[in-house]
Amino acid sequence: MDPETGTPLGKSKTSWTSVFSDELVSIGQQRKDIVAITAAMLGPTGLDKFEKVFPERTIDVGIAEQHAVTSAAGLAFAGLHPVVAVYSTFLNRAFDQMLMDVALHKAGVTFVLDRAGITGDDGPSHNGVWDLALTGIVPTLHVAAPRDASRLRETLREAVDISDAPSLIRFPKGAVQEDIPAFERRDGIDVLYRGESADVLLVSVGAMAAIAVEAASQAYREGVGVTVIDPRWVKPLPQSLVTMAQRYKSVVVLEDGIRHAGIASSISELFREAGINVALHSIGIPLEFIEHSKRAEILEDLGITAQKISRDIVEWNSTVEEMQFPEHENVDRKQTR
Repeated sequence: MDPETGTPLGKSKTSWTSVFSDELVSIGQQRKDIVAITAAMLGPTGLDKFEKVFPERTIDVGIAEQHAVTSAAGLAFAGLHPVVAVYSTFLNRAFDQMLMDVALHKAGVTFVLDRAGITGDDGPSHNGVWDLALTGIVPTLHVAAPRDASRLRETLREAVDISDAPSLIRFPKGAVQEDIPAFERRDGIDVLYRGESADVLLVSVGAMAAIAVEAASQAYREGVGVTVIDPRWVKPLPQSLVTMAQRYKSVVVLEDGIRHAGIASSISELFREAGINVALHSIGIPLEFIEHSKRAEILEDLGITAQKISRDIVEWNSTVEEMQFPEHENVDRKQTR
């Protein structure tokens, strides 16, 4: 895996889509209430495997995302648990139905967004960079951004267990990166890397984890302590994030959605409501249409590489006043990973 981009160096046999596809079939074998819905994306979203096993529980409505979501709401009201799988960018077409037909009524529908973040070769219309901002304003909706295959399986099962509200899982296009295990889970937040000092808390969203961990490692060599965390569920944000943030000089949020109204904005609002004053920096996609190119090239052009992020963190850290650890945090703080 390339630590600068998080993309595999060699061809991988496992894609994000296939991980989702296989896990949904497994869940479907255990639960008869699971039904799959898509809008002319049966193969690309991996629902073709589910259809082969459960043809009577698979619905392809054609190029009609609004109808897919409204149908899902109706099926949920009838006691089923629909899983609606579409490309991230195509959920935009069904936003009203998600808001008014599903979320308003707290329907137990799970949305699965394939091709979230930068897709690159598919062109500007297919980059899935708007979903985090759009879904951030939907009441009752739970949103997960898994960082690897194990977390995708885990959060998918957690999502379909939510019966009194809608849920959503997003993941990128292409090969899934190697699992990044957490050495600690604190109130639902996975700690992926911990430096020697409480300089920076780096909040990594979804598949950005590999880049975040490598950036933290590079910053460590420059004398800056960076702790990398993965909230897993980014909506609603865990309140424990407030407590964690207070222990650091600054917070950096790394996401593969647009910065405007994204996860960093939600975290900023969370901090404001909690009355804490901590420097917060956002790394993500600018509010513009991204032209056709390779994903790695786009990320490099946007400065979303481990090397650039590490340099930014070191520079930002130099502008923040020194802050000592709280006494209980001084114990056994060895650089990890």
